[in-house]
Amino acid sequence: MEKTTHKAYAELEKSGYDSFIGKYHYFYSSPKGEISLIQLTREPAWEIYSLKGKLFQDVERFKTKKEAENRIKDLLE
Repeated sequence: MEKTTHKAYAELEKSGYDSFIGKYHYFYSSPKGEISLIQLTREPAWEIYSLKGKLFQDVERFKTKKEAENRIKDLLE
């Protein structure tokens, strides 16, 4: 897992706007592919997106980070 500051969050913070995205952007990978995880702040949710490997279509949302990480683990194993 790689953790970085989300680029959109950093830009919004610089501009003085409230961010609709959490501060951090998480990346999980395995030989099967790569998945991005972010927190949405306006609606308490965590969102995953398949960056590489076509693991699923569109995005999936979860109420907790733990639920999202469990799904990521299942997809990447």
